[in-house]
Amino acid sequence: MAISLDARIHRLHTPGLIDMHFDLPLDLYDRRGQQGLLRDEFAPELRVGGVSLVGAALFVEDKDLPEMGLRVALDQVARLYEEVALTADSVTICRSYADIEQARASGKIGILITMEGVEPLGTDLHLLRVFYELGVRSVGLTHARRNAAGDGGVFAPSGSSPAGLSRFGKAVVAECQRLGILLDLAHLNAAGVDDVLALTDEPLIISHTNPRHFHDIERNSSDAHIRAVGERGGVVGINAVLLSAQKELATLDHFVDHIAYVADLAGIDAVGIGFDFIEFLFRHWTAEQQAAISANMIEAHHAPGLTNHSHGFNLTRQLIARGFHDDEIEKILFANWLRVLRQVIG
Repeated sequence: MAISLDARIHRLHTPGLIDMHFDLPLDLYDRRGQQGLLRDEFAPELRVGGVSLVGAALFVEDKDLPEMGLRVALDQVARLYEEVALTADSVTICRSYADIEQARASGKIGILITMEGVEPLGTDLHLLRVFYELGVRSVGLTHARRNAAGDGGVFAPSGSSPAGLSRFGKAVVAECQRLGILLDLAHLNAAGVDDVLALTDEPLIISHTNPRHFHDIERNSSDAHIRAVGERGGVVGINAVLLSAQKELATLDHFVDHIAYVADLAGIDAVGIGFDFIEFLFRHWTAEQQAAISANMIEAHHAPGLTNHSHGFNLTRQLIARGFHDDEIEKILFANWLRVLRQVIG
């Protein structure tokens, strides 16, 4: 007997969607005078959208660099632990693959702490071990700007630095491999990506990106780099806010176009989700803050029906409508991320 579409969607979501890039720590830090934000705002959205694990990214804004980089990142970690403690019955911080499995089995939402740009380290490699002990399990070397490790890809068709990783950047790569930290290529410039590929042989990820085929900016990923990550057994997380330079093309259906493109290019085993939802940040930013981020980067277009985690089931519905099979949908939603996490962070 055929099951209903809604039943099929819920069955596919039962183990829970995984989103490997969420700027939760930044918002918790910005609103550090408020308590219970995770419990009252974010956990309900995650629960409604069938999300089981998020990569919560530590990110330091330009205004806090260089002097406050380490302190802000540590405060963001502290805020995560404080907020999780207030909702420990339903949310937990995961430090290992076993923790992730346990959280999923118990119906809890897992948080995997990640780092977006190694500015908090300064040039002190020993600090990476400190963040590892605090729970960081994935590291992206840069954001859009330059730091001690290397250069970010610009939000334009050309103009990124042609320089590869610095000596410190290469040391960070080696230490991540030694500690069992998953290396994330998101935001890194092309020369830096090439260096990481040359220095490693384990799976790599691009936690949140889009093919340049659809949105030709160097912050996004070339076909060659997408293929390289797939060939390595890694995963490319599709970003929901850089789908197109044209607002009218920022749609849920076009998000699925990006998924299909990466699957055709690198194989279905190479596709995951890295939503990078930022609409929730804009709710609490001033007009000046919003204008500054648009000036420094690029205008982000939010896809209707895919602007926060409560919309997770909308994606599954659209994947079904586009003809993806259940096993393919499970790989996209969670299985591919689980495979890489099991292999690298153990």
